[in-house]
Amino acid sequence: MSASPGGEDPPLRPGWLEVWVEAGREGRVFTYANPRPLPIRPGDLVLVPLQGRRHAGLVVEVLPQRPPELDGVTILPVERVLQPAAVDPGWQALIDAVAETYHTSRFRTLKAALPGGWLGQRRQGQGDGGGRRLQWVERCGPEIVTDAGPAELRLLEALAAGGGCVSQRDLLAQPGVGRAALLRLEQRGLLRRELRPAGPAAPAPDRGEGDAALAAVMASPPRQLTPAQAAALQAIDAASPGQELLLWGVTGAGKTEVYLQAAARDLAAGRSVLLLTPEIGLIPQLLDRARERFGPRVLEYHSGMRDAERVTAWRDCLAGAERRQPQLAVGTRSAVFLPLHRVGLIVLDEEHDSSYKQDSPMPCYHAVTVARLRARHEGARLLLGSATPSLETWLSCRHGTTLLTLPQRIGARPSPPVRVVDLRQELADGHRRLISRPLMERLQGLRDRGEQAVVLVPRRGYRTFLSCRSCGEAVLCPHCDVSLTVHRRGDGREWLRCHWCDHRQEIAARCSHCHSTAFKPFGAGTQRVVEQLGAELSELRLLRFDADTTRGRDGHRRLLERFAQGEADVMVGTQMLAKGMDLPRVTLAAVLAADGLLHRPDLRSGESCLQLLLQLAGRAGRGELPGEVLVQTYSPDHPVMQHLIDGRYERFLDAELDCRLQAGLVPFSRACLLRLVGSVASATATAATIVAEQIRPELERAGWSLIGPAPAPVARVAGRSRWQLLLHGPWPPGTPPPSLPLPPEAALRTLLPREIGLTIDPDPQTL
Repeated sequence: MSASPGGEDPPLRPGWLEVWVEAGREGRVFTYANPRPLPIRPGDLVLVPLQGRRHAGLVVEVLPQRPPELDGVTILPVERVLQPAAVDPGWQALIDAVAETYHTSRFRTLKAALPGGWLGQRRQGQGDGGGRRLQWVERCGPEIVTDAGPAELRLLEALAAGGGCVSQRDLLAQPGVGRAALLRLEQRGLLRRELRPAGPAAPAPDRGEGDAALAAVMASPPRQLTPAQAAALQAIDAASPGQELLLWGVTGAGKTEVYLQAAARDLAAGRSVLLLTPEIGLIPQLLDRARERFGPRVLEYHSGMRDAERVTAWRDCLAGAERRQPQLAVGTRSAVFLPLHRVGLIVLDEEHDSSYKQDSPMPCYHAVTVARLRARHEGARLLLGSATPSLETWLSCRHGTTLLTLPQRIGARPSPPVRVVDLRQELADGHRRLISRPLMERLQGLRDRGEQAVVLVPRRGYRTFLSCRSCGEAVLCPHCDVSLTVHRRGDGREWLRCHWCDHRQEIAARCSHCHSTAFKPFGAGTQRVVEQLGAELSELRLLRFDADTTRGRDGHRRLLERFAQGEADVMVGTQMLAKGMDLPRVTLAAVLAADGLLHRPDLRSGESCLQLLLQLAGRAGRGELPGEVLVQTYSPDHPVMQHLIDGRYERFLDAELDCRLQAGLVPFSRACLLRLVGSVASATATAATIVAEQIRPELERAGWSLIGPAPAPVARVAGRSRWQLLLHGPWPPGTPPPSLPLPPEAALRTLLPREIGLTIDPDPQTL
């Protein structure tokens, strides 16, 4: 389908197409005819018949001739084009690179990248692309309104920030903007609504240089930068296409403001920006700040959205690309695949966070790695930000990554001092309660002082597990090799829940092992801590912030807003509490049981524990009042505790890298984990052995080692047996990652019975 010498497209001829249809585990490619013919190219979305039904399919290849193996076979025709250029060929190249990096097929990767329901959303009757219509809101009437209420004024301000014409969906997503105010203003004739084609209504900004171009993309002015922030921004501007930078700044140093000002410059130059954060709980504050700065042109994309909302955001990206309009997308790891036009900057905040890694299903990609691939492919700059960089990123600063530093908090506020409470001494003094005496003293009077506190508890629920006092047997999940967690209902009755498979059951009257009735709960989860605090400090108002209390689309936002508005004095939560919150009245950050974080049997336990504790420490003292950090532990002399008190994170990184280098461990080697899952333990173990014997010769030739096969640390989940093989290979610093000496995924799967599942996880976060 190349152009003719005269500049016109050549006449179309009947042909054949390879079309990927979302059918089966990862979709399948089928051959269809194009007899009419239709102007179809790779990347188009088409309507095709399959097994008596119509399906949307993606054209992956236009064939020059009929496949010989299909001679004598009836090839059904494509019915029509649903959306031209649904997948850009350049974007497809990224998918191919990810598939190769993570040792899986193009189509499995494509399915992971596209939003759920993407193929199923375009059904017959939706036109040939561009037929979707949205309700738009446009300002009319007098420019100055003096008799409007606060809600109406907020809506008019949001509308003005969006250029006077905004989709109703984006307008109502603004903080403090409600449908009732919209209807009142419409009745007064101050605005009007009408259905229009989807896509941004405002014209693309002037792509000229200077203040005028910046002002065109910004709804609110930027904040004044500190000298360190200004130097970082200048270095980001001067970075070459494809360059990687690390913005290492202490918590509260203003990394987000640097991100937003760097984004403004790219948008003004006509380039799109990806701004990623590791968890959905961090989206509300980041999204609010981005929309405050850039108006409703900001896209939101994460797994907490409904499929239809994600599909809409995806199409908005395609519409922006068609109009060559720059956009800013805020999202979690899956947003790294968004089909934005001309990406100039990719930002990953909290780059060290393990939530950027997908463990299953395949591809088991890491958003940082995908961002690197995309930045190199599209010539974008990659900006990684963190107060506690990962070992891998710190090592990369020795081999090409540019290091930018923000060594002080905004306003030169001091970092909060850390106090470690020795629980051994508390026990020796006869104090056996959850809350230590120093923490109790610090919490007393908190409300009278107008201050707030955050308290981290490693586990949610009421108690961490239930055990029989007669025989010591813990009550396990019947489907998983883990203990059940005790939860408590509002009426005081207790029940058990598995945090792996979500199995739930009542507490049995007798032990299944010795038939005793002497059960005793151990440990404490967030629910138990809230109850204990409420009993001992009844004047405190408490909120619980964990996976049980933040369910639903806006669960995180609602709780954070309540806390920010002063509805509670103390927020008790799990690890999500340590990340991203910027609340000026928080003066105390506490950890109840750090030992559960310190002593995990994992290579990265020290690194991840120190990162979490430093991140939590950063929540305190961000306002005018000084902060304090209090950590309860039975291991006050642990090296992580000493580094936490010292506050010199780079010393920990350098020491840890030296240890890893001497032992030849990650990041000075590359790891890959093969996981096998089956309903029968013996069959799964046999399959793991077969795979090990098949791959061992090639691994030995490549200088790689193989550990296993062995049962996974949690050997059974949801009734299915789990076995694994761990591969290790050399990776000299400063060199590209070595390829995996493994057969193709499809070849490995031919070794396994259909009932045995296989996952290939390159560069796993937990070993």
